Amino acid sequence: MKIVICAVPYSPNLGDGVIYENIRQLLTELAPAAQISALDIAGRDGYDVSSVSRKPLINRVPGRLRPSVVCAYFCLQYWWRWRHKWAEQLADADLIVVGGGQLFMDAHLNFPIKLFLLSRTIKAIGKSGKVAIFSVGASKLMSSVGANLFQRALKNLAPVRISARDMLSAQHMKKYLAIDGDVCITPDPAIYSRQTYAQEPRAAHSGNVLGICISCPLEVNHGVTSGPAYESKISEFFENLALQATALGYVVKFFTNGAPEDEVFKDALAARLNSHRIVNVPRAAAPAQLVENIRACDYIIAHRLHASIVAYALDIPAIGLNWDVKVKSFFELIGRSRFFIPSPIPDVESTLDLLKHARASCGTEKSRLTLRLKKEVSALLESSVQQGVTAGTRRWIGSNVDYENIV
Repeated sequence: MKIVICAVPYSPNLGDGVIYENIRQLLTELAPAAQISALDIAGRDGYDVSSVSRKPLINRVPGRLRPSVVCAYFCLQYWWRWRHKWAEQLADADLIVVGGGQLFMDAHLNFPIKLFLLSRTIKAIGKSGKVAIFSVGASKLMSSVGANLFQRALKNLAPVRISARDMLSAQHMKKYLAIDGDVCITPDPAIYSRQTYAQEPRAAHSGNVLGICISCPLEVNHGVTSGPAYESKISEFFENLALQATALGYVVKFFTNGAPEDEVFKDALAARLNSHRIVNVPRAAAPAQLVENIRACDYIIAHRLHASIVAYALDIPAIGLNWDVKVKSFFELIGRSRFFIPSPIPDVESTLDLLKHARASCGTEKSRLTLRLKKEVSALLESSVQQGVTAGTRRWIGSNVDYENIV
């Protein structure tokens, strides 16, 4: 059996790679003889430690023209480079998994056009109906053109099963993408990171290592606030948080999820502070290294969703910072809403006070959510069998798995 996972697994934001590697691990456990590969819908072929973002170039284009420029760029890439390569990779696929991650969002038509082009290939090679959309995020910020492209993509894909990673995403998909059938709720695959990146038990720490996942203000200001003042205020927050934390005896580690903009901002921040108690962690080169960077901390404070999800998977207390509703949704899902800070500009003293209580409870939902995640993976494999993806598929599915009483 051949399974192809289509998303952005090689994104510079390594949280997307963590998602892919967890999905691959889950599928491998349930279908151990399956051949599993990745198809990056942005045309990447691997993790590039020297990755340079195109966002500064896009941001120079006048706002009204950006969607047209983005569509033109990706259509040309598709026509010249991707379509034959994708068709070849997908031609003998028995199951195509689209997900996870925040794929159903519309930033200048970026994901709408990519998913539409992918769906066009899948339909052209006769693989419609051999697709599962798995644990995706969906935003309500969507243009009419973007929604139309997503709807056309779904029609081309004819998925046998659709799941979203939280209730809000499921509601957005049904509303904006005109989905009539069921959208299941499946936790983000990254909650399986302890099993995927299985290692020896964590080395004993002093209990005072605080990992601060640094995010560029330009990348995390669109969901909650805007304007030039945000950059200076969030920079001041990170600086004061680090300085006051070290004064309280914490060893502070600055790290990022890998986005180039975040790395530039982190390095500049660390250079300004220039403290021996603040460790500027080098950029992770691969998802496993990002997991290790998080694993080396006793606490995590982050805007980036997957810094918090990986921390949760590893039983490391995390505090989520507000920039997108998906962060709030995750903390609600795991029963730790009190450790999500809703203010766009958090108060440093309140954040450090909250940190004192974060160890008290890492949440009690993980076992149930992990079982729900496994159940959905099993269900999409079974759905592919029922749709006649391949007569021999059932023999690839592990026979010792029982999820009858899950959820």
